[in-house]
Amino acid sequence: MRNWKRLRGCLQLVAMAGLILTVGCRSKLVEVRVVNSGTTDLHNVEVDYPSASFGMSNLAARTTYIYRIQLQNAGRMKVEFSDNKELPHSGKGPYVKEGQQGTLTLTLDASGKNQWNPQLHPEVKAPAGD
Repeated sequence: MRNWKRLRGCLQLVAMAGLILTVGCRSKLVEVRVVNSGTTDLHNVEVDYPSASFGMSNLAARTTYIYRIQLQNAGRMKVEFSDNKELPHSGKGPYVKEGQQGTLTLTLDASGKNQWNPQLHPEVKAPAGD
């Protein structure tokens, strides 16, 4: 009986420690929303961020693609895409850094527009000359 109480106490302690670690270790994510605000499809959309990238072969007119990222480094975001005539477009985005979280909306269209709206915390500034 004594061993059972001791074992039960140890199991409760291990379960509590696991719960604390699980709750306390939430990843800091950025939800990136890529919006095609135009009337034609966009192709080969690639969003680069420090240490990685993601993309889609086609982004239909007036649609939004949502992708969650975890920033692992610091640097400037970039986008490249083609319009329906396969003309390439590109643009630079905000400077981001590991540990930020929140949302970032990137609005594109076939004219080459790329408008970035970051709502990230904590805010960071790009180093001088970047």
